[in-house]
Amino acid sequence: MSTLSKRLARSWDPPWWLFDGLVVALAVGAVAASFALVPGDDPRWVYFRHSGARFGDTCAFLQVMGVPCPQCGMTRAFVHAARGHLVTSFLSSPGGFGLFFWLQVGAALAAFRLVKWDPFAISMPWRVTVAWTAFWMFGLYLLPWVLRLFGVNPLP
Repeated sequence: MSTLSKRLARSWDPPWWLFDGLVVALAVGAVAASFALVPGDDPRWVYFRHSGARFGDTCAFLQVMGVPCPQCGMTRAFVHAARGHLVTSFLSSPGGFGLFFWLQVGAALAAFRLVKWDPFAISMPWRVTVAWTAFWMFGLYLLPWVLRLFGVNPLP
């Protein structure tokens, strides 16, 4: 790394509240986007609230590879989780359900820190964060996808 790039990298130290604010904004945006869509009678699709148009189309991954992608069902999981349909959300995509849940927990903690104006209020131990992330990636995201590839728990 050159001297100039090292100096530039050290010249801006973001304020502590920026990350917490971004987490809260992301969580609010996820809920707002989830409410812009509605679940349909056909469990494979969600629809735009106002126009009734179907959201999404056949996945490019599915078209090219011939198998569902790991993200298959995540939008439906978010839409159902935002409405409190937790079982349907989990069945649509365990990874999507876990991601939505973790995002909302993170936003609640970040909002609490922002309200108290204390960057260390309710800090999550790093081991909990790493354990949850590993569980989400392997237990809720990759394992259901691999099982789905072998015909176990196919999505509707």
